[in-house]
Amino acid sequence: MKFRVFAVLALILLSFFSFKLGNRPLATPDEGRYVEIPREMVVSGDWITPRLNGVKYFEKPPLFYWCEAVAIKIFGAQQEWAMRLIVVLFAAIGCLATYLVGQRYYGERVGFLSAIILSTSILYFCLSRLIILDMAVSVLVTLGFYSFYTALQHPTTSKYRRIWYYAFYACCALGVLTKGIMTLAILGPAIVLWAISTKHWQNLWPAYLPTGILLFLTIAAPWHILVSLKNPEFAHKYFIVEHFLRYTSTVHLRYQPAWFFIPILLVGFLPWTSLLPQSICNAYKDNSNTLNRFLLIWSGWVLLFFSLSNSKLIPYILPAFPPLSLLIANYVVHMKEVKKQAIGFSSLCLILAMVGIFSEYFFPELTAEKAALKPYIYTLCVVFLGCGGLAYFSARHLLSIMTVAGVSTAIVLCLASPFMQRPSLKPLIDIINTYRYPEDKVISLMSYYQDLPVYTNQIVTVVEARGELEFGTTVEDTSKWMISEKEFLKLWKQKKQGKLWVIGRQSEIEAFTKRHAGFKYKTISHDSGNLLITR
Repeated sequence: MKFRVFAVLALILLSFFSFKLGNRPLATPDEGRYVEIPREMVVSGDWITPRLNGVKYFEKPPLFYWCEAVAIKIFGAQQEWAMRLIVVLFAAIGCLATYLVGQRYYGERVGFLSAIILSTSILYFCLSRLIILDMAVSVLVTLGFYSFYTALQHPTTSKYRRIWYYAFYACCALGVLTKGIMTLAILGPAIVLWAISTKHWQNLWPAYLPTGILLFLTIAAPWHILVSLKNPEFAHKYFIVEHFLRYTSTVHLRYQPAWFFIPILLVGFLPWTSLLPQSICNAYKDNSNTLNRFLLIWSGWVLLFFSLSNSKLIPYILPAFPPLSLLIANYVVHMKEVKKQAIGFSSLCLILAMVGIFSEYFFPELTAEKAALKPYIYTLCVVFLGCGGLAYFSARHLLSIMTVAGVSTAIVLCLASPFMQRPSLKPLIDIINTYRYPEDKVISLMSYYQDLPVYTNQIVTVVEARGELEFGTTVEDTSKWMISEKEFLKLWKQKKQGKLWVIGRQSEIEAFTKRHAGFKYKTISHDSGNLLITR
């Protein structure tokens, strides 16, 4: 029976996360970047040194790239739904693991509800459909925490204790291969804080450190060694710049105030936000439950660790969502003040609906630049008002109503997603792919478009644009395709060659024309402020 529930839940989650998975082009810059790197791995056969548009790229380790590369070999890089399928699988695994832990330690109902809460939380759902590393590393961190806690529940003489500890070490290693030593910075201190606060030091042993560390190194070390041997510059860029300086300085220009993740957490947990404060308080008061303390410290450390960082992005907070989902589910199953919570949810829905109705006042730049979103905003207002009203007049069905609110919000966001992201180059690239010949060149003028090499299925020539490609151009010769304005003009004047397909922002092309009076071009097409030109 339990296996049947697990199988049904898995099917529901995969279907839910996969809804309209390919209804939009690759979002730039992230999705374009994290598809192009594995695409180049497949083309070159070099699965050790990550490259972006042919340039060495050492910001992240390769496990996620390898997963995407497998999908590319099967489906091709131009299939957006297939590229996002890897993230969907990770998201479903995270929910299923949360279900299993909740079912084991809190009961079947808590386990099932925690998976529903996690999957319908707006931030978790949105990131389950975005090709970035954060969902993958969040799930691996989650599996690591679950494995560690489960290991401690077995007697020291049990073979299962050793197996679960080995699973913990393996998850640590896979997390390091996904997003670096940040994985250890989340898992390690949280476990230490939990052991100190609960005085459970003696329960940690045996932790099978010698064989566990050997397993960790067997998984995590080979790529780091191989890439270092092939690229002497790797260690400084990867460990010093992308780990230490990223966290301690503003080198990546991602500084946000210390409180940045608090509103992100509250908005990201919609529609379950109104239950979050009381769930945390309830878990804190129940000192007899070591799992409650474990989940509180886990989520609290994630929030504190990233809040102290000088580099903040919205997805960083994702590892806090699984433990908080379990705490909410456990609170809700034993909730006594249902009417009070129903009023709280109704009040939240009313506030959200009012914000949506007056969105033109609160977010004038949003409605001005993305007028196509208005119908979806008003649809969400109807959802919030309807669910809020139902909860107020039928409090005993609060959980079902909140689930409907979460699912409905997710569906609306899916349908609205093509209008929410930055405009894609795909309409212009389709023209290039339709008419170009093998000897033609594709050129990105004064900007580097992350989706251009993906959709053209080749490395493109880039004129006077470095950005995150800057480092790679300093450690090897990339002058054949990373060129200057002078080299571009020389190429432009050559007649005995294929056609030049040039894409750039209209403002930058106009500025380029003013700087070079003799530069004449023909506009083939334009879209969203970008021009496709040729000689």
